Amino acid sequence: MELLDLAYVIGACLLAFLGYKRWQDSRKLLDNKLDALSKLPARKWDREFLQSKRAKTDPIADKVIAQILENGELDAVNKLMETMTRNDDVPKTGLPPEVEHYFNTTHQLPAWADPDIIKYGEKVYLKHGGSIAFLLMFKSLPECYACAKGVEVLHRTGRLAEHQGSLNVFSRRIAETAQFVINALSPNGMAPRGKGIVTAQKIRLIHASIRYYLRQSGWDAARYDEPINQEDMTGTLMSFSALVLEGLDMLGIELTQREKEAYIHCWRVMGHLMGLDEDLLPRNAADALALGHAILDHQIGPSEGGKVLTHALMDFVHKLSPGSAVEEFSDHMLRYLISDPVADLLGVPQASKLTEEDLAKHTKEIMKKIEGIEEHSLIYKAFAAIFTKGILEGMLLFFNQGKRIHFYIPPDLQREWLKN
Repeated sequence: MELLDLAYVIGACLLAFLGYKRWQDSRKLLDNKLDALSKLPARKWDREFLQSKRAKTDPIADKVIAQILENGELDAVNKLMETMTRNDDVPKTGLPPEVEHYFNTTHQLPAWADPDIIKYGEKVYLKHGGSIAFLLMFKSLPECYACAKGVEVLHRTGRLAEHQGSLNVFSRRIAETAQFVINALSPNGMAPRGKGIVTAQKIRLIHASIRYYLRQSGWDAARYDEPINQEDMTGTLMSFSALVLEGLDMLGIELTQREKEAYIHCWRVMGHLMGLDEDLLPRNAADALALGHAILDHQIGPSEGGKVLTHALMDFVHKLSPGSAVEEFSDHMLRYLISDPVADLLGVPQASKLTEEDLAKHTKEIMKKIEGIEEHSLIYKAFAAIFTKGILEGMLLFFNQGKRIHFYIPPDLQREWLKN
């Protein structure tokens, strides 16, 4: 080998070593930051504090809607709301000045947001997003419906219970909720003007509009507290984050503590963008789980709205994957993930115990994998893996057949979630 060639080889090796060393140093720094987060103590979220948050909403977004209505721009806001629920972008023209100012001043990430941790959290979502979508339907939303006061907003607006053919109001709301989670956690969703940031900004205005119209139509704040208040918004956020992590564990899907901290950090940033009070943003994964359970314990109660919406949710799932075996498994999985007392509260039918014979009858392929295994979480994990894929494929087909519902999963996420 000539001397010049040898110099090139040595130079290339040196550059590769330096690149690897730089990556190793950055990864070590990231690990240290995540480890430091995990060591922060979880707080005690007492009821008096949580109750105080039920009198607070989102003054920034509420002010924008109030200004629009004071200026007689009702047609403009109606058109804006229609546009916001159909696409992921901010209209380039035609926005009232106060709305344009709102979008220009509420897109900044908080100073404590860490871009490296956010990217790591997005990788967690890329890896487990299919299971997270599954848990959205079988844990997150039902536990939200168990909160009797908060669910009254959903019930009163009627967006989740009216059926109008195949493209009913309920399915549109499911599409919006699923799209929000996808936009928030997709790669670059929280980059400058990313889809996650824009979606959070839009949802704040939608919430403010709902609050305005509920108050105009005789909302009983003495009974239900303020509509879409700080505690209710926080509880929803915890159902998408901490309670999802709890659900993954119940399905036998193991995440490292660092992965959990990164995922929670992403949702902590999203909470800031959604207008949550800083003292309601959890410090870490343990703090978030404590907060999620504290809100659920504080607000859980029987309600007609909770039963109606849970029934509509299960009807929707059965529509995606029809069949008596699916219905039986859906009820069984729902009870497993939210607990029998909560399921009873929501009117979930009693499910017969799934034996190995039942599993073999439903899916012989799964039975081959789990035969002789006694730990039931592994059975749920195996069943959920195939059921999740069916749900995702069904959602894509169901939503995208309709012209009025725009539902989009980025190709890289589809490849990861729907692979064989």
